[in-house]
Amino acid sequence: MELKIELLISRVLEAIISIIGIYSIYKGYFIQSLACFFGLFLSFLPTIIKRNLKISLPWIFEFLIVFSVSLHIWGGALGLYSLPFYDKFAHFIVSAIISFFALILVYILTVFSPRVYMDFSAMIFFVVIFSIAIGGLWEIAEFFYDKIFFGYPVSQVSLDNTMGDLIADLVAGIIVGFFGTMAIRRGEFKDILSIVQKSSGFIHARGKALKALEEAIEKEKADEKVIPIVERINKKEDFFTTSSCSGRIAIIEVPYFGRKKNARFLGKWHRKISEEELEEAIKKGRKGEIWFLVQSPIFHVSTISILNAKKILNIANNSGFKYSSIKSLDGRFVVELLSTERLDVPIGKDGKIYVSYEYLKILMEIANHMIEVMDEKLKRLEKNIENMM
Repeated sequence: MELKIELLISRVLEAIISIIGIYSIYKGYFIQSLACFFGLFLSFLPTIIKRNLKISLPWIFEFLIVFSVSLHIWGGALGLYSLPFYDKFAHFIVSAIISFFALILVYILTVFSPRVYMDFSAMIFFVVIFSIAIGGLWEIAEFFYDKIFFGYPVSQVSLDNTMGDLIADLVAGIIVGFFGTMAIRRGEFKDILSIVQKSSGFIHARGKALKALEEAIEKEKADEKVIPIVERINKKEDFFTTSSCSGRIAIIEVPYFGRKKNARFLGKWHRKISEEELEEAIKKGRKGEIWFLVQSPIFHVSTISILNAKKILNIANNSGFKYSSIKSLDGRFVVELLSTERLDVPIGKDGKIYVSYEYLKILMEIANHMIEVMDEKLKRLEKNIENMM
């Protein structure tokens, strides 16, 4: 009900602007009528954005636009600028609203753009400077308005008036910049990020990935070692995992080096192996190169923002996943968590093994030690994700 009342207030204000605009045309005040209808156009921007970009902005955006436009329409049409301090009040309120929009914009860019980053101090500075800049342009517009349409000062009656307006703009920028960044730090604007998430398709992709993981777990096709880690990551609404592996030892047969098509696993294990298991696997070779592999743990984590991507990347590096990196910046951010353990050794061809048993035993011992190291890193990763996310 509260939301409907607030939207109703916006519609009433828009109706008043329209009535003033029509009345201004009737009286021959064409400049004032033009200002009314331009202001009305600005008030419809959230609706235009929703229709064309499929982004539903919170009601507060529309209300603030309509309210700021109304202040100046009323000031000109109803002669309110003649009241003491009305001009300064209008400047302060509108500058505060513009500063708020600037803060939200830079917040969204900082969260979602890989090319823009501002800490809280930089955000405050940007909002203050932006408020002063807009205030300066506002005063320039009033100056030319007086010169072109009147030939003498009307909007800017004195230097004191101009400086008073600029000071009001400055104070508004400082207040909004400081308290706005504090609100961001407390997480009070996360709903706005959710709107961008929906428009990017992130939520749909997340739901699809979580459903696929659930099905894999039910069918016992998921790597058991990764389940606790991916579940901790997926608990966070801004993250989801896709392909993941806890690391493995593998004996594989390929037609030739680099040819993955028609490759055949002779054996693969997400744990340490025995000599008997190794012998049984290599006996399965028939045609093609036989390779002894150790593949390190790998996780692919999608997130909605560059800040989140850097956060999970830092967690991975601190957990020993030193080859981790951000792989994609298109629509959503994909971070590959990759450890350093790796072994790729050719041991035979066409069913024949060309290395000694002693050498195979050394490879197996190294591989088993790598599995131990991987398991320790997985435990560390799980703990760090739990503590830091």
